[in-house]
Amino acid sequence: MIEGVPFSEELTISAAMTGATVFFHAIVISATAAIFRATKSRVWGPMRFLRDSAMLTLLSLILMAAHGMEIWGWAALFVHLQAFTSFEEALYFSSVTYSTLGFGDVLLPTEWRLLAGAIAADGLLLFGLSAAFLLETAARLRLGGERSN
Repeated sequence: MIEGVPFSEELTISAAMTGATVFFHAIVISATAAIFRATKSRVWGPMRFLRDSAMLTLLSLILMAAHGMEIWGWAALFVHLQAFTSFEEALYFSSVTYSTLGFGDVLLPTEWRLLAGAIAADGLLLFGLSAAFLLETAARLRLGGERSN
């Protein structure tokens, strides 16, 4: 075995952080869905178009803020683990990896390299969850807030 952090510790940290970010994202989506349900009203014509556009814009901004907070959470973890010397470097790595862009100009130390895959999988999962939520919201707006059975 390579000297460094035990494989089981990396898996545990990955699972805990992924679980925390998914739970946080679920709370954000549930809260915004509840607000959306509570504030929907029957509006027609140009006002409906403006309301729907504003709603989708607001939901997108809320979801992007949630992703930003999750990226910051990963960066804070990397600083806590002393994987990076500066928060800026950890935030850059987290952003690039979470978005699965992966420039490769900044890398985790060898003993923490499995976390890179975990943050990429986490970002992919949460971007997919956000996209599904926005698609469902757009469908409900298009149908006037009611689903046909």
